[in-house]
Amino acid sequence: MQCDKCRDDAVLFQSYSGRHLCGRHLMADIEIRAKRSIRAHRWMSSGDHIAVVISGDKKSGALLSFMKKLTADRRDIRLSAMPSGGAVTGKSARSAALKVAALLRIPCLGALSPDGSLATAQESITKIAQGLSLDDIAQGVLAQFLFGDAGRLVHPWPTGSSPFPVICPFIAVPSEELDLYWDCQGTGIDLVPGTPSREGLQKDINAFLEEYSPRHPATKFALLHIWEQLSKGNAATLPFTDTDGRDSGDGMHGMNRFCCGVTGRGS
Repeated sequence: MQCDKCRDDAVLFQSYSGRHLCGRHLMADIEIRAKRSIRAHRWMSSGDHIAVVISGDKKSGALLSFMKKLTADRRDIRLSAMPSGGAVTGKSARSAALKVAALLRIPCLGALSPDGSLATAQESITKIAQGLSLDDIAQGVLAQFLFGDAGRLVHPWPTGSSPFPVICPFIAVPSEELDLYWDCQGTGIDLVPGTPSREGLQKDINAFLEEYSPRHPATKFALLHIWEQLSKGNAATLPFTDTDGRDSGDGMHGMNRFCCGVTGRGS
C-alpha cells in the first residue's frame, strides 16, 4: 500500500483515521499529536530542566529523540536522560538506554529507582518525562474502573518520594506507532518493543482491548478522554505503568505508583 500523503510505501494503517502512512508522515503525525498534548496540558515552560526516563525500549528511545528535536532551539529548556533503575531491568536494557542517550548526545543523570525516587539527588530537575502511550493510559483507566478505584483518576496518588511533576507527551499515540517512530530514526540501535508483558487481570484487560479496539478504533481515545475530563490534565492521577514488572501491591500487576509523589500539574 502507498502512503495517502505521498507515493512512498506505507509502514502503517491507522484504523482510527483510515489513513495509510509512510515513515516520514507517520513521524510527523506523531510529533503533531505529542506537541498538542504538551500545549493542552501546559507541560513545558521556560526554565524547565526535563529528565527523560529511558528504559532501553523503543517507547523511551522515541521519547528522548522527540524531546531533543522539540527543544533543539530552546536555550531556555534543559534536557537530560535518566536511566530506569528497576530491579528487573537487566544490564542489556540499561546498556541500550545509555547507548541511546550517547547517540543523541543527551547527558545522563542518576538512575530512577523502582519506588520513583532518584538514586542521585538532582535538585535542578523541574519535570520528569515518561513515555506512556495511549495503550498504557487506556489499560490503566479501564483497570481503575474495574478495580473500583475510579476516584484515583480525580485525586492524585498519595504523596511519595518524587517531588517532580510528570509530563507524558505520547499519551495520544499507540505503542505500535511509537515503536515505528523509533525504527524510522535509522539509528542502528535495536531496542525491545515498548509494549510490556502483562500478568493476571491486567493481561486480561489488555487482551480485551486488543480484541475490541479493531472493531471500535476510537475506544482507547475515549478512555484517554475520560481521564482528561476527570483529572483535568493532572498527570499525578495517571495510573503509571510499572517499569520493573513487579506487582505494585495494590492488586494491579504492572501498574504501580511510579513517580507517585507527583504534585500538581505542569505549568
